[in-house]
Amino acid sequence: MKPKTIAELRKYVGKYMIVTFYDENIKQGVLGYTAAFNASYGYRKVGYFTIGNLDFKLSHVKRIEVKE
Repeated sequence: MKPKTIAELRKYVGKYMIVTFYDENIKQGVLGYTAAFNASYGYRKVGYFTIGNLDFKLSHVKRIEVKE
């Protein structure tokens, strides 16, 4: 499915996901969200979603799948 809003994608934070991007790359892992630029978030970009060491915005996401 394709999430349409940031709020919709934020519902899946903390869950194991398979994310397909528009360039057809696929990343698997636990979805995170960076709410602030500080040590607790690893000094990542604010407002970005994360899987592993990859930061991305909703506009980069083509499709998501939740693995439970």
